[in-house]
Amino acid sequence: MDAAVRARLLASMEAGRLVLLCGAGLSMAPPSSLPSAWTVAARCYDRYVMSIDPACPQELRGDLESLAEIFAKEDMLGSVFIDALVPWEDFVRPPNVGHAAVADFLITRLAAGVVSANYDTLIERRAQEYGFDLLASLDGDEAKVQARKHAPLLKFHGCSVRERRATVWTASQLTEDRVIAARIEKTKTWMAHHLRESDLLVVGFWSDWSYLNTVLAEALTGVAPLSVTLVDLAPEDVLQAKAPELWTLANSENVRFTHVQRSGAEVLDELRRAFSQAYLRKVLHAGRAALESELGAECEAGWLDPPDLGSEELYDLRRDAEGVPATAAATLRNPGPSEVLGYAHLLLRRAGASQTPVGYDLAGRRIRVVNGSGMLLQTVQDRFRETPFEVADIVVCAGATDVGLPLNVVREGRPGDIIRPSASAAWLDLPAARRELEV
Repeated sequence: MDAAVRARLLASMEAGRLVLLCGAGLSMAPPSSLPSAWTVAARCYDRYVMSIDPACPQELRGDLESLAEIFAKEDMLGSVFIDALVPWEDFVRPPNVGHAAVADFLITRLAAGVVSANYDTLIERRAQEYGFDLLASLDGDEAKVQARKHAPLLKFHGCSVRERRATVWTASQLTEDRVIAARIEKTKTWMAHHLRESDLLVVGFWSDWSYLNTVLAEALTGVAPLSVTLVDLAPEDVLQAKAPELWTLANSENVRFTHVQRSGAEVLDELRRAFSQAYLRKVLHAGRAALESELGAECEAGWLDPPDLGSEELYDLRRDAEGVPATAAATLRNPGPSEVLGYAHLLLRRAGASQTPVGYDLAGRRIRVVNGSGMLLQTVQDRFRETPFEVADIVVCAGATDVGLPLNVVREGRPGDIIRPSASAAWLDLPAARRELEV
């Protein structure tokens, strides 16, 4: 992604103005590899021909909406088409890096909201794997309620888990199904209020499901975004033909339009990685004044550079900087008080410690730095009882105070024992760590 585009998106996040619009293209990236609309249509058609009507016209094999409309007219859309023909098992796949990024943006409220056209629950699943209870909303009213706990994830045309029979498959449902029609109206109201003068990041939405493109275009009428960044591998003429209403919106007067011709999952992962590096950069700079006061000189520039690691490794370092274990999600978009934490990192860097995915290596000793600001060392150690914890020889609990209290009663042992063992790493507050490591 162009550096200028990335900087604009990060700035929009910082200002709380970025809203994501996600479509099928997001979930088609590996390892999710969910089927395209055409593939879903073909599988529904094949099941229909095999089990119900061998004489069904061949041209319907790639026309999902027309095939679904046959069942809608016979009032069998839910009971037969949705329940028996749709290959729901194909929607159960592992989340990809794009889902991980969206989950992270929702939990930390880096995104003001996410509007999704996907039935799958891969964003929610990835958030749960991080230890966060993220719930999707099916209309604008639910989105208002969920906004108390995290930025809303609005799945405006249905979900494979919640109210499956109320998923949208054909345009007639938008007017003839009262539940769906009411849901769409609530969603339009929410969008008109929350998306006005926002920056829209559109990922994989320009789909083959033309009626969904039309629904979203209608919902966005009058929203007047400040910018639209479209991430899609297709060329512009194809995108314009698939979704003319959305194309007109994106290219409206006073709207800054950018087309990034790359995989949506890759772009989201890159954006997440840039955010994580910015977060850790802030932590390092928080300790700068303390170290420079001790040195009587300026820090070397390289000591203040964030780690050059993958997005998941950076996420783990953000967890440590936030003071939460691997069983809980990082929830902060900006670090809390980090002067002592940043100072601890800079002491190790000054001593020549090399960066690792877990923390540092100094003279063959693996070191992890955890934020314990304002807490007892033993309290933080007990919170971080993870199995296995054989990733560090020393854990520097920066900002914590060691008063010599015993840990909760958990026997000593080894990772893999039937009874959970305590960690074998040595937990030290910063003064003790400085003596032990001579930094």
